[in-house]
Amino acid sequence: MRALLPYIEFEVCAAEAVSLDRIAGWTVISLGTRVWLTEEKGGRDIWLLPGDRHRVAGVGKVVVEPWPTADANADLPARIRLAPPAGTCGRRWCLPKLRLARVASAWM
Repeated sequence: MRALLPYIEFEVCAAEAVSLDRIAGWTVISLGTRVWLTEEKGGRDIWLLPGDRHRVAGVGKVVVEPWPTADANADLPARIRLAPPAGTCGRRWCLPKLRLARVASAWM
């Protein structure tokens, strides 16, 4: 039997952003629309197209925001998946305590 790691999946509405704390090593995956994210310490703008992924390097906050393209429906929420750090399969594993907080959008 192969045990699959759990993941967290959530939606962020247009004109909203989500701030995530302490997710170093986790992977952010965009599902369905273009997403913008940045890491608090030393971060740069990162654009994820549907299916793209980014491994979070720092321990600070990560801000994630939908950023639909001109041809996409801007009213659709962005689906985002957080996958746990690689190599945690053999250890006892539990979901981290994430604090999801809505913040004002940068593009509204």
